[in-house]
Amino acid sequence: MPHITVELPSTLKNQIDWKVLFKKLHLKLSSAGYGRLDDFKSRVILLEDWQVSDKNEDAIFLFATLQTMNPRPPEMIRAMGAMIHDSLEEIAREIANGRWLQVCVKVGGTPAEDYFKTHINAPDLKLGNFKVGETS
Repeated sequence: MPHITVELPSTLKNQIDWKVLFKKLHLKLSSAGYGRLDDFKSRVILLEDWQVSDKNEDAIFLFATLQTMNPRPPEMIRAMGAMIHDSLEEIAREIANGRWLQVCVKVGGTPAEDYFKTHINAPDLKLGNFKVGETS
């Protein structure tokens, strides 16, 4: 269950089409064999207040966290993080407009036994090629 959370200043709210970006990123990660497409979930958290160093509000950032719930080798989690970073960096270069814009990605994993999940009225899920840690 890879979850991607992107925190960003509210000044960037309407500068990125997050649904399009996330759909492309989910397809890219899934096609690379990093998880079933149905398992990827992404979200944006808008920040009303932020401070970078002692700079004015024109110092902005995209801070993404990748959290996985099925065990994966560290190399795979790093590769996923790099793929997320590259996608965010590409879009950041398009919207920077001369502003200082940092792109950061942090990766981590949660053991399956520490993640609790229920499906209510779930659609039929497609099978994928990632089986590590999955239960029926």
